[in-house]
Amino acid sequence: RKMRLPSVSPDHRLIGEVAMHYLIEQGHHNILNLVCLRRYTMEWRLQGIREALNAHNLPFDETCHLLLANGFSAAESERALTEFLAQCPEEKRPTAILAGGDFMALGAMNALQRAGIRVPQDISIMSIDGFNLLALHDIPLTSLHVPRDELGEEAIRLLQQRLASPLRPASNILLHGTMALNASVKRLRASRTPARGDEEKLYD
Repeated sequence: RKMRLPSVSPDHRLIGEVAMHYLIEQGHHNILNLVCLRRYTMEWRLQGIREALNAHNLPFDETCHLLLANGFSAAESERALTEFLAQCPEEKRPTAILAGGDFMALGAMNALQRAGIRVPQDISIMSIDGFNLLALHDIPLTSLHVPRDELGEEAIRLLQQRLASPLRPASNILLHGTMALNASVKRLRASRTPARGDEEKLYD
């Protein structure tokens, strides 16, 4: 923050935005975001998620589109989603769940399976992380991989540049994620972005 040293980190805001864009492009508009906000990086991801919804002119209602868990464990996510499903009318259930981590996605899958809800036939699941679990109950997991190994590689490269040129200007590098497309997300239909009502008279 004092602009003295270079740094490298995942672009959490963009990662959240791209993950949400993908689900919307698959035709999902009622998407439940299962997140834990005990890390500030998750706040950045949520910001990107909101920006993606706004870009598609879709609402973000925290009462039906945001489910907060107290931790990142499968058990905590299973409990939170079980309570959510018990209070949510069937006709208002989300068509997709975007989980803030692999174990959170596993907890969501456990809750859905216990409720007799099929994945992805009834509700799709997507994770942001995608390293610890390649499949949920034998269903290959669609996920956006956060650049874990690449962080170390870029950090070493920055250090080498710093040693070779100590007066080199400092900078912040933000790394993109990598999409892994698998079977846990069902394509509903091609997404069409509705026109904004306040743009109808933008030009004569």
